[in-house]
Amino acid sequence: PEAAGMSAEEQFKQDMENYQSYVLGMLTNFDTMPLIRIHKMLKMCVQDNMYDKTEAQLESFLSKLVSEEKLILEGGVYRRKINAPNK
Repeated sequence: PEAAGMSAEEQFKQDMENYQSYVLGMLTNFDTMPLIRIHKMLKMCVQDNMYDKTEAQLESFLSKLVSEEKLILEGGVYRRKINAPNK
């Protein structure tokens, strides 16, 4: 069921934002990962929140993180973009 007052699209966006910390954490620990491995790890790690997204939905979200310059996609694998430390 959708949260009160949220469209399905808004709920999806909120769900994926919740998974962002998991994705960034995985890529900190494993350096690089292909889409399918990130997808499988989320299914194993996010038991409380019942991760039920498709690979296509995850790929769309990861593309957003690439466009926001949080991730880099090279040769079919994702990695964190390392920025200068924040001041």
